[in-house]
Amino acid sequence: MNRKGEAKRRKMQMLRNKKLVKRYPWIAPVDWNWNRIKGYSFTMYDDVPIGWKRAFGKIMLEEYREVLIRNHYLRDFQWEQVKEKYGTLRLYSNGAPEAVLNLESKYDYISGFFCISCGRMNSPVLTGGWVEPLCENCYNKRIAKQRQWHEKNCKGTFTYTPYKDLKKENNEITMIVTYKCYSPDRGVYEEKRDYSQTINKIIARQRRLRMIP
Repeated sequence: MNRKGEAKRRKMQMLRNKKLVKRYPWIAPVDWNWNRIKGYSFTMYDDVPIGWKRAFGKIMLEEYREVLIRNHYLRDFQWEQVKEKYGTLRLYSNGAPEAVLNLESKYDYISGFFCISCGRMNSPVLTGGWVEPLCENCYNKRIAKQRQWHEKNCKGTFTYTPYKDLKKENNEITMIVTYKCYSPDRGVYEEKRDYSQTINKIIARQRRLRMIP
């Protein structure tokens, strides 16, 4: 790409980011002191892996917006760090009402069911000591590259973890997660959270886009 083409691409990216930040102000970039940075060259949303953006990125942003507005916290909330850790999406924020913070736990859990590379439903697998959720197709591509590198640079037999596919449900999925919680008045207790509506909304979207049969 020549300089003119690159400049045009950057301009379009900044316009898209400006539009995103206007609707989702908590994705504005922050500096080392967690102060929002002026400009639209990048956003905190850029750090969400591409597969998870494809799978549920828009659904996640809209749910955050709805809950933030309901709790009168839209302008005060801020993502401070976004990353993948142990095969799931981690969203770190500046603190917020409990209903908002519960979304971090929800998408931490849900992300592990979708390919980090392409967004299709998958099973988390161990790849070279690193846990990543990958669909079978992306996993096989990864293994092919690893095999090619191994045969070129190493001696001995190439070994890898066989892929175990996640059972694709034809009907709606029930996803109820139990968390261990603590509060000064209740001590340690268990809390059940129902993510069924969200996961089935994502799956329905994937079927519309023909990402899954």
